[in-house]
Amino acid sequence: MDGSLLDLTAEMVESELEDYWHELFKVQKLLVTKLKKAKSDVASARRASIAGASKPSSQQSMPLPPNTDNTLMLIVSIQDRMKVFKVTTVYYH
Repeated sequence: MDGSLLDLTAEMVESELEDYWHELFKVQKLLVTKLKKAKSDVASARRASIAGASKPSSQQSMPLPPNTDNTLMLIVSIQDRMKVFKVTTVYYH
């Protein structure tokens, strides 16, 4: 954020906050979906190896980013702080 603080308006800050919130929600949803799929793929592979069936996987899933769990915790933490910020700004607005 560059510029004067006097140029900021409450509506502009609230709008940007909502935009960031939605982007974080999209990333969180994507990561949770990938994490569930990866866990499901691992469980399926284990069941297949126990059953003795060694079928090659026709679907190549994209690898998860490293520290996915930490990333999700960070997103939730940021969203919690955004909630607190939004609630406190409503009272002072």
